Amino acid sequence: MQPQSAATTGSQSVRGSTPGSTGSTATQATRYPFPAAQPGASPTADSRPERHLVHRVYDRLQVAKVLPGHWVLPVPARADATAWPYVALYARSGSTSVDLADRRIDLAQGDLCVARNHGRLEIRASADMELLVIRVPQEAIGPYRQALDDAEGRHWSTESGTASLVAHLLDGLAAQLDDYHPANPGRFAYYLVGLIALMCADGGPTALGSVRARTMERAKEYIERNLGDVDLTPDRVATAQNVSTRTLHRLFESEGLTISGWIRLRRLEHCRMDLTDRASEDLSISSIGAKWGLYDAAHFSRLFKSSYGISPRAYRLAQGQGEPARHRTEFRYAQAEIA
Repeated sequence: MQPQSAATTGSQSVRGSTPGSTGSTATQATRYPFPAAQPGASPTADSRPERHLVHRVYDRLQVAKVLPGHWVLPVPARADATAWPYVALYARSGSTSVDLADRRIDLAQGDLCVARNHGRLEIRASADMELLVIRVPQEAIGPYRQALDDAEGRHWSTESGTASLVAHLLDGLAAQLDDYHPANPGRFAYYLVGLIALMCADGGPTALGSVRARTMERAKEYIERNLGDVDLTPDRVATAQNVSTRTLHRLFESEGLTISGWIRLRRLEHCRMDLTDRASEDLSISSIGAKWGLYDAAHFSRLFKSSYGISPRAYRLAQGQGEPARHRTEFRYAQAEIA
């Protein structure tokens, strides 16, 4: 699949003369993260969308601040749901009820929940509500998919534990949503998703799932820690997990993956993040590839271009490394040919 996505850290407000405006400005603003968001049947008295939706994009992680109102997000297009497969909802203040595809979740102040981005999302907010909506991009999930899958539809109080750490980070982010420009938006997105996944894994006795799921999780974690090793192979990963290579292949196939394809995907994604990292601006492109186990510079360049539709050099230049990225560079995300 090759969904279109955008790499940007621009802050955007939903604008337009009416909530259903079809003008180019409104279309651009509502595309991330609320495509075709509309007031519900009983909106608040002031239903002007610019008063209720404002968001920021960090690489492709989308963080939205939703203020009081009644908003309906339609079923996402298949490409959209693939590119952003999960959504986290955090009630910073007030209370809200969220209708997912097949259930309703009531969130009190300080509650946080995780859900799949596969169905209609309806938000009914109290007059004093402020809700953060985080749409998690495919490429920021890394080894955390199982934890997010197991947590789907659950919600946590953020008064203590890992959930409280997530809440403190999100509170700080919400307070400076218009002004925060991380040096490496991709890394920020990756670590934020990692903290949310840690909360999911710590959240209850069923969070770790079955033995097979745990084996898969450990295998992905092992791969993540050893991406820079050129000798990272399926056999080595299987040995580290005390399972046969055939068994591990079957576990990856159950998610539509191959072990080698996953290793390649994770290497390319870390290279992509380093290409826009100020801390790596003195590293050559070939050095960045070698850092993550892609020692053949020509091979690295071909893989990157086939996966993202742009060469590593062109991508680095387009992102304006060393400056807060306020512009947009469109490119294709092909899941790094993981099969």
